[in-house]
Amino acid sequence: MSLLGAPAPRVWGVRQLINYVGKAIANDPRLSDLGVRGEITGLSRPPSGHVYFGLKEPSGATIKCFVRSSYARALPDIQNGIEATAYGSLGVYPDRSELSLNVASVELGGAGKLAAVYERIKRKLEQEGLFDAARKRALPRFPFRIALVSSPGADGAKDFLGVVRAKAPAALVTLVATPVQGAGAAEQIAAAIAAAGRFSPDVIALVRGGGSDEDRLPFNEESVARAIAAAKAPVITAIGHRADHHIADDVADCSAATPTAAAERLVEGFATVHAVIGEDVERMRKRVRRLLADALARTAELAASPYLRSFDRAHNALAQRVDRLSADLGARQAAVIHRRSGVLRALERRLIENDPGVRLAHRLGRVQAGTAALQRAAAGRVARGERRLDVAGRGLQPATAASLQRAATRLAILSARLDGKDPAAILQQGYAIVRRDGRAIRDARELAAGEAVEAQLWRGTFRARVEETQGDG
Repeated sequence: MSLLGAPAPRVWGVRQLINYVGKAIANDPRLSDLGVRGEITGLSRPPSGHVYFGLKEPSGATIKCFVRSSYARALPDIQNGIEATAYGSLGVYPDRSELSLNVASVELGGAGKLAAVYERIKRKLEQEGLFDAARKRALPRFPFRIALVSSPGADGAKDFLGVVRAKAPAALVTLVATPVQGAGAAEQIAAAIAAAGRFSPDVIALVRGGGSDEDRLPFNEESVARAIAAAKAPVITAIGHRADHHIADDVADCSAATPTAAAERLVEGFATVHAVIGEDVERMRKRVRRLLADALARTAELAASPYLRSFDRAHNALAQRVDRLSADLGARQAAVIHRRSGVLRALERRLIENDPGVRLAHRLGRVQAGTAALQRAAAGRVARGERRLDVAGRGLQPATAASLQRAATRLAILSARLDGKDPAAILQQGYAIVRRDGRAIRDARELAAGEAVEAQLWRGTFRARVEETQGDG
């Protein structure tokens, strides 16, 4: 009895109490077949084949779970941190005096199921070597043919095209349209990557802008990953934003943080070429200026020559000086043309095969305008010198005028020949360069009716379709 006369409480042994509670739980049907939902934590797989883990709520409450080896083989791909529902019966583990859920099956839910599928596909492809750096191909330095796999209206595709057109107008971008989200998008993306190979691209760009994790699920699908691995050209991916990552990025030969960054990566080689061309044009401009300056200096020297004081001596000296000037100018032009012929031929091939666009035409126009201005200035100086010579030698014999006329004719012929080498001048006369698939066509027999071609004019280009071809005979 207690001090107050009430019955004394029953005194239990620890194990006795635990066994009693265990029997009470086992006899409660509500606790013999139940499901418990939570986040998997503390996952352990000992050699025995059993599985141990905990289910935790956001509040921090956790219950221990035990899966016997016979049930463990049927478990889905569970991982720490994913949401799951464990089904089984509640029991007590006597040695530790802990409640434990004896699990018979586990069902993944929501983001947990997606994470498990992602990990399963990733491990499978990684084991097959699709992520290995050794199998990845280097991107070309000058990708003149780019296959863009994306949705035509996507912001990512627009950003990519804007950068390429601004910084590499010679590059031809072919859009292979495909949905980039929604049901069935993965299969269509894989088919688009395969179709891109038919255009013989130098590189394939797989692009889409930002979006939710669900929107970007197709880029974690196995079909897309295998299509990238089997692509006939190197593949660069730019999917989502900087923090997003996908299985497609792991398999691709190169991945970029954004579509804009992918385009910048592809066109960086063209910037170097543009700089080299600019330097060559500037060197040619300086060389022309030096030649014109030399010619003006020699003309001034002739005008001030004391030999003009005498008719015979002036006539002979003038004729010989004009001949020397013509020979020197011809030799200098030949030397310049010889030294630059290799570069000019290479540039000509590049211009024929790849349209340099309006920018290069504008630069050539500025060079031509500068050359014309210099020629006009030189002509003015020569005209003034001629007037002074006319005053000084007004009584010279007609043979002097004939000799000067012959020298002027030779200079005009040399100038016309030099102008005839300018490809822009040829196009300005109404000629055009016809290309098929980026390659210049020189023989009508290379074309067939119905084929699409592209023609470059002095200003701009247009596309046409062949109706009929005729040979020279």
